[in-house]
Amino acid sequence: MKNRVQYFDMAKGLGIILVVLGHIEYISEELRAWISSFHMALFFMIAGMLIHYLNETELNFKELAQKKFRGILIPYFWFSLIYTVIDVLNLCLHKIDLLTFYKNILHSITFYGSSVLWFLPALFLAELFFLFLSKRLSGMVTAIIIAASAILSYFLQIYISQFYTLYENSLLITTCIDFIRVFLRASIASVFVCIAYNLFYLLKKRTTFSGIELAIGIVLFLVNAVLSQINGCVDFHYIILENQFLFYLCAVIGSLSIILICKNCRFVFPLNFFGKNSLLIMCTHVNCYLLYAAILIAWQIDTIVTRAKSYIFNFNIMIFTFLFETILIFIVNRYFPFILGRKKIKKEVSYDNK
Repeated sequence: MKNRVQYFDMAKGLGIILVVLGHIEYISEELRAWISSFHMALFFMIAGMLIHYLNETELNFKELAQKKFRGILIPYFWFSLIYTVIDVLNLCLHKIDLLTFYKNILHSITFYGSSVLWFLPALFLAELFFLFLSKRLSGMVTAIIIAASAILSYFLQIYISQFYTLYENSLLITTCIDFIRVFLRASIASVFVCIAYNLFYLLKKRTTFSGIELAIGIVLFLVNAVLSQINGCVDFHYIILENQFLFYLCAVIGSLSIILICKNCRFVFPLNFFGKNSLLIMCTHVNCYLLYAAILIAWQIDTIVTRAKSYIFNFNIMIFTFLFETILIFIVNRYFPFILGRKKIKKEVSYDNK
């Protein structure tokens, strides 16, 4: 079993911080556009690089599918159940209506995913799609098929969205459309898995600090900051990509910039820690109300420190959210590791359970 790659964990740590920040409604639209341009693609690209690093294209496909089922879909099932329990409580408290409750149940059953859980089926299917093709076809043919399927998915999304609008009052039709979108997301995500898998040929050649790589990372970061404002806010969840070319360009260069910078900077423990536990943070910060609790505390602080700027308010939200997440991480890893698809507690979590 290979050791963890620290800069992958640090990149995921930055990524999950951006995910949480992007869910704060009080940030500027410019910041939201930049975050949304690559923050989800970053996780798919790291997954692609891990496939290369772990040499998974040479392993048994059935065993790979079982491993990824345990590490990705087992958490999906557990958190879907947890979300349902929370929805039952909200239904009893009249915070949601019965239709919303039914929709959330259907989203879980169809793998569309309730709230942020959409990411897990997309990751699972994208990885398996790439691995299935890679084990049977050449790299070039695999890339062509994945690119073609992603382009087709984009136009199919536009087409079915028209039906969704026409039949939005039909729970059956909208559920069927949402089920189709599960595969459309995965198709688009597989592009990033494929690109990252091939890019890792270059990254793995140098294992020590590289000023050139760091400079490239900084340049890509700045280019992404500009291009993301041109394309505006995108939403992977609902497959709102705006300009398709700019979407892929921003997602790739933005993700690569973070990876290159993390690869060539000093070890940062908080980023590494949150990166290792990014799945748990992803699944709990919204629907388990940790972000909501942090917002309430930040509001209370804001009433005391009345002259604080908006960025101080958002900073307080982030601090308390990750404080709550840190406590939850220790509790889950110590007492409920099975929720994350782990059989036993380990000091160093392997990439077998990404």
